[in-house]
Amino acid sequence: MRIFCVVLIGCLSFNASAKSSKDCLELKAEQIRLALTGSNLANINSTRTAEGGPYRPFIIKACSNGQCDVSRDKRAPLMKYLPGHPDADKNGYVAYPNIDEKSEYATFNMIASKLKLFASVKACGSKILIDNGNSSFAIRYDDKKKSNVKEDIFNLTNSQQVVSWMRQDSQGRATTINFAPKGQIVSPSQAE
Repeated sequence: MRIFCVVLIGCLSFNASAKSSKDCLELKAEQIRLALTGSNLANINSTRTAEGGPYRPFIIKACSNGQCDVSRDKRAPLMKYLPGHPDADKNGYVAYPNIDEKSEYATFNMIASKLKLFASVKACGSKILIDNGNSSFAIRYDDKKKSNVKEDIFNLTNSQQVVSWMRQDSQGRATTINFAPKGQIVSPSQAE
């Protein structure tokens, strides 16, 4: 009987450890998805990049084992007639990133909710640091799990849509994205 108990406890410990490891990989993948989707939303109006031309959105093909298969969108940019714009071509058209804002914003909100669920069950050492009901929540991630993300802070509308997001990395750098009430991007900022 004693040996059976020791074996049973060993199996339970292994299953808990395996689940914890799987949770960490899923959590990391969601952190990556949030960052890439946030980048797409923050750059929805970026008509000029260091590589030349408008911002090319990230396309997330799949995520597993803590990594995401990602590429850059190769579709033609959206052309808008704005003859006075500094990036207008000789015909007055400006190339904008080909981003479906509604879809990206819905995905962003879904990922934020998923991260909150992970933190509510303390998956992979994450925890809800602050939960102000329907107005905001903050998640702190366990830095012993070698995550580059320290905290995510979300401010919400009354309908539980993210209106602003701040991410702090393990070196203390923060990135903030503010959304206007209809999901339009107001201002991305980088704070050191």
